Amino acid sequence: MTTQRILPIHIGGTIASASSETGFKPKLSFVDLLSRIDKELVGDRLIDQAQSPFGQCGIDSARMKLSHIQKVAETVCSNYDQHDAFIITHGTDTLAYTASMLAFMLQGIQKPVIVTGAQKTIEDKNSDVVGNLETALLAASTQNSGVWVAFNGKIIKAVRAMKIDIGVDSLDAFTSNLRDEISIYDFQRNDYAVNKGLLEAFDTEVSEAVDIFYLSHTTNAVWLKNYLENSDLKALIVLIYGMSGHREELMEVLSCWANDNEAVVIAKTHSPYGSTDLSKYELGVKALKMGILSSLDITLESLYAKTCYLITRGGGLQEFRRQFYSDFCGELDESVSKKFREKSNFWLSIS
Repeated sequence: MTTQRILPIHIGGTIASASSETGFKPKLSFVDLLSRIDKELVGDRLIDQAQSPFGQCGIDSARMKLSHIQKVAETVCSNYDQHDAFIITHGTDTLAYTASMLAFMLQGIQKPVIVTGAQKTIEDKNSDVVGNLETALLAASTQNSGVWVAFNGKIIKAVRAMKIDIGVDSLDAFTSNLRDEISIYDFQRNDYAVNKGLLEAFDTEVSEAVDIFYLSHTTNAVWLKNYLENSDLKALIVLIYGMSGHREELMEVLSCWANDNEAVVIAKTHSPYGSTDLSKYELGVKALKMGILSSLDITLESLYAKTCYLITRGGGLQEFRRQFYSDFCGELDESVSKKFREKSNFWLSIS
């Protein structure tokens, strides 16, 4: 195995937290974490001094904004030629969002970027801090290029990772919506590299004019209309129950707002698994005919990242639709997208 020169980027979160008078908060530097892991593991790798763009101990991941993620991506870019791999220590609350966004910002990357965190602090009984960091180091020492999430002994493609547990009783925080997690044992011994033969196209420009809105049976159409009319959004991701769209009065509010403001509305089921195909039920078809887009098998985290990324690309609604139903970095099953486009082209007019 080739010795990798690894750059840690220390963001913070539970993996960096310790107790304080006001509760757990980031108090540990990457050096503090490194001192806890197996010395032979450290000795076998060239681990450079960590970059800490938000202070030596980092920040709580609930405070992460797009500007923070851009800074993480820019740190990778500015140190890219000098390193073989990157480890990002991050809080679990927004870890999958950051990982997905990095996959879009660092398209075609030919080196491993491993994002990890912890469910329990270093002070907690059965802490997973050491185990996850060691897993990340092992993953970063492979030739498996791409952006990955390393957690609880398994590796997940960043654009497929979802947080499914808050960590009270389980250390298994993340899963893939395709249920295709890779054990670290297999990841070390097999070729899982993505982006082979692709050109590296790094671009950290994304739009902040995107939001996520949960539609429920209690959602008031007037309140929804007021919210939209007083926003400067260019895209809204709406969480629905399944695949049948939602109440027509809500879809009409969304459609009118999108048409009046040259904006985009995308429907996503709140179920973590399965594909959101609005063409299967009557209410869903009505939503499609109103211009609501269907997110298919994209995770919520990747859907947000992709929408923020595409909004800045311009070209109008038709171009957005065309690109939205194209796969960029493994976030969308091309066969699923093709079937949906063929079935729905009558009212979507996707070229």
